[in-house]
Amino acid sequence: MRPSNYDSKKETPSKPIKQLWQKSGSCPDGTIPILRTQKTDLLREISLEENSVAPGMESDHGGCYNLQCPGFIQTNKNINIGGPVSPLSIYGSEQYAIEVKIRKDPENDHWWFSYFEVPVGYWPGSLFSNMKPSANYIQWGGQVYNRAIGGRHTNTQMGSGHLPKEGGGKASYFDVCLYFNLQHDAVLPYNFPTRATKPSCYGISQLGYDEDRAGAGFFYGGPGGVDCDK
Repeated sequence: MRPSNYDSKKETPSKPIKQLWQKSGSCPDGTIPILRTQKTDLLREISLEENSVAPGMESDHGGCYNLQCPGFIQTNKNINIGGPVSPLSIYGSEQYAIEVKIRKDPENDHWWFSYFEVPVGYWPGSLFSNMKPSANYIQWGGQVYNRAIGGRHTNTQMGSGHLPKEGGGKASYFDVCLYFNLQHDAVLPYNFPTRATKPSCYGISQLGYDEDRAGAGFFYGGPGGVDCDK
């Protein structure tokens, strides 16, 4: 099953990024890869140590992330939701990016998640009755879960663990951020607001408008830790 507006000509990325499990083989037709839950995976729910493919949706101020979202139907046998991707960017050196989209299918109202233009799966439109004909807002960025054990902020890093002021090749970033309007055209969000709840330890900085870029972008992230308690 694929979205009605699927274009197979866009499937191949210029820098293909693979998942580690694919080195051992692939799944037969009619099956999908399953990520087994182990003790270390439970720890990763609190502090993610690896870059992973993990979509999330939010409705009525309630949301879910990673593998906690009910109702997601996976249709792609080649991508393991929640599994790490490779290769990874190197601080101050080679950089890699992934392309993801969440887009509504105009024919059946399903919300499709795609990875490098490849459909991975969808949330049935029936899960989001309040998002007809569209969503009310869109957010891009990073979040860190803070349990504040002992009254101290978590040491969990966001993004690369470096603040936006360090710039390209060092700080994590979003680029070519676009949204689709009711006519299903891609739109550039001009002058979108930014917010950092703990700017001393996690920040955000817009890349600024550049007519050579196809969308909006920003650097974000930070080290966490003691600076968050200031």
